[in-house]
Amino acid sequence: LAWFAGVLWRGAPWAMAVGVCGQFLPAFLPAARILVIKELVDGVHAVYGQGAAGFAVVVPLLTWLAGLRLLEAMLTAVRGHAAAAVREKTSWQLQERVLEQAARVGLNEFEYREFFDRMQRALQAAYFRAYGIFRDAMSTLESAIVLCTLIALFATGHWSIPLVLFLGTAPVFYTQMRRGREIYALFHEQTPEQRRAEYLVGLVTDRDAAKEIRLYGLGDFLVRTWENLAQTLRRQRFRLTLQQQRYLFGGRLSGIGSALLALVILLYQAAYGALTLGGFFALAETIVRFQGTLFQMLRQMGDVFEQALYIRDLRSFVESPTEQGVGWEELPERPLDIAVEGVRFTYGDGPSVLNRVSLRLRPGEKLALVGANGAGKTTLVKLLLGLYPPSEGRVLYNGVDGRQLDPEILRRRCAAVFQDFVQYQRTARENIGYGQAEELGDQARVEQAALAGGSAPIVAALAAGYDATLGRYFEGGQDLSRGQWQKLALSRAYFRDAQLLVFDEPTAALDPRAELEVFRQFRALSEDKSAVFVSHRMASARVADRIIVLDEGRVLEEGTHDELMARRGEYARMFALQAQRYQ
Repeated sequence: LAWFAGVLWRGAPWAMAVGVCGQFLPAFLPAARILVIKELVDGVHAVYGQGAAGFAVVVPLLTWLAGLRLLEAMLTAVRGHAAAAVREKTSWQLQERVLEQAARVGLNEFEYREFFDRMQRALQAAYFRAYGIFRDAMSTLESAIVLCTLIALFATGHWSIPLVLFLGTAPVFYTQMRRGREIYALFHEQTPEQRRAEYLVGLVTDRDAAKEIRLYGLGDFLVRTWENLAQTLRRQRFRLTLQQQRYLFGGRLSGIGSALLALVILLYQAAYGALTLGGFFALAETIVRFQGTLFQMLRQMGDVFEQALYIRDLRSFVESPTEQGVGWEELPERPLDIAVEGVRFTYGDGPSVLNRVSLRLRPGEKLALVGANGAGKTTLVKLLLGLYPPSEGRVLYNGVDGRQLDPEILRRRCAAVFQDFVQYQRTARENIGYGQAEELGDQARVEQAALAGGSAPIVAALAAGYDATLGRYFEGGQDLSRGQWQKLALSRAYFRDAQLLVFDEPTAALDPRAELEVFRQFRALSEDKSAVFVSHRMASARVADRIIVLDEGRVLEEGTHDELMARRGEYARMFALQAQRYQ
């Protein structure tokens, strides 16, 4: 709670201060109203039958009562405005922290299902629970103040009345604590299935999946699958709700019994003349108000306890270790010389994808990685780019172990066009400028990158040019062919002005001649840089200075095209096999 209070204060200090004051001041109004009502009843009883003179006596009391109502309405309005400000700022601020954490965490975390479960719970806590715990905590404190003021009113009655009411509602406190734990436990248990349900929603509504879903007639099947999953989740929640209502019913019965006993004590005092008529009505109202407030406070305490469990998940996620750190070694300011030494790598708990791989990429060298599917080509380039640390061995950059380098500094010297390159549903300028977002406003550089990457004619054909929104996700967006999107990705990589460029099979859907042309274009883009080409097609690898053949995560062969052909090994066999396919 202290951590969350600090987050709230930093996010919306003035709104929080106003909200707290607006929460506490109304806490004194119930007791004040009861005192005015007592005086009003006693006054009416005293002047009963005195006509206008008697009416004049009670008018000031009516004015006080009306004034208290007006003050309550004003404080409620102020509190509502402050609460809205706290709710909006806090929710957005915490969602931002979750997203920042997701952007900074190591890429290897995305290989674990548990990471997605934790991120899902953190996002839901930021969006749905963040303001709730503030609201419930403030309401609990307000209720506590109300109870203290009402206890003071019981001084005119019998000391045992508040004690009886407290004891009668004790079972409710236990029930609320148990309720919070059980709801949280179910939420925690349902997180994986909830993510599956959300995946199905995204799949049915996804533009790229729409064609295949309709072709195979999967629409109804996927909707029914989602419905069955959603019903299972709802049934689990409903069963828990029924069980909890049974517990709460027992607590309410105990509360009713304690209230009746308190009223008996009050009637006993009235029967013996220890109370005036106004005092009796005031204390009877106090008993009703006290018990209602006590029940409310206990429920709010249970809610605070429950919300705190969700906030604990949120804090655990946003404070988990990231790639950011201190004490990084400096990366020497010279062209990248990369050495891979005895590297082994596994995704999560899976089998080894790379096994004792060693190679060298010299400054300005063009290296091609070839091999069958699953040979480890894409994994190797991810390690070269510093996206993953090796499970064993090391990757040296200018002689410095990559684990000792700030990943952000290293990646500033790298750019890549992946097979599944992102098609940003943003403007053409942003699609290019995202290669180095801090330079997005440099229009001359954007245009130069577009020209170098071959996307300048595409942008010129758009009605709004570089300001045209691309894709179909937003209104007015213009979609492009995959080849056109690819040219934007090439321009984006060029815009980064990196020392290492990676081209990871983004041409898989192109015919061999078109792919070879794209590879030649990419080589031209990387003329003064180091570059890594990844391809299934041997002919495209010929544009590289050196070729490495990977097989089952190991370096099988290495050399130039002519050297590898002369060896008549795996490369020569694959080259000949592919050549036959196109004759």
